[in-house]
Amino acid sequence: MRYFIELRYNGGAYCGWQRQPDMPSVQQTIEGAISTLLREPILLTGAGRTDTGVNASYYVAHFDTSSPVADPEQVVFKLNHMLPGDIAVSRIVPVAADAHARFSAREREYRYYICLLYTSPSPRDPKTS
Repeated sequence: MRYFIELRYNGGAYCGWQRQPDMPSVQQTIEGAISTLLREPILLTGAGRTDTGVNASYYVAHFDTSSPVADPEQVVFKLNHMLPGDIAVSRIVPVAADAHARFSAREREYRYYICLLYTSPSPRDPKTS
């Protein structure tokens, strides 16, 4: 059985979405929790990759299981208690066996926010100084 998992995360503590040797990733963290919960090895395939420290407000991945997930809402509830607070699962939904998180996507949207950590003082107006 194939399932889509919808989630969001704050990537500050991770090397990005994709599993990396000797570095924590969002993918690896979720795979560990869901494998424990479903009592079988689960590998996630994500919609794409994110870099270190990048957040996702809506992200989709898929996984396959050897048997159907009896109650996806209960799995979401339990997963959210097992995962760290910077990762949150919204939904798990059964999909067709050929559905793919990356290749079946109809659209993607990326938003980039730049936060300046250093701000220089504003120049004063000589007429008011």
